[in-house]
Amino acid sequence: FVQRLEKHRRLEARKPRYDHISSIPPTSNKVERFFSVARTTFAQERNSPQPATLEKTLFLRENADFWDVSTVDRVNSCE
Repeated sequence: FVQRLEKHRRLEARKPRYDHISSIPPTSNKVERFFSVARTTFAQERNSPQPATLEKTLFLRENADFWDVSTVDRVNSCE
């Protein structure tokens, strides 16, 4: 009986405790939106774009407030 009781106590001592499980913050909507755009962008490209091309496309889509058609024209004219 004593051996079983000691074993039970050892097992209880090893149980992981997740005290803060209720305070884990949810994933932000911005991150969820980004992955949604990535999935949509990747699915639209039938020929599976190279990682660098996909990264540039996603970067431009996420930062659309910082550029417009005139910015693209200026960049293209420099090349």
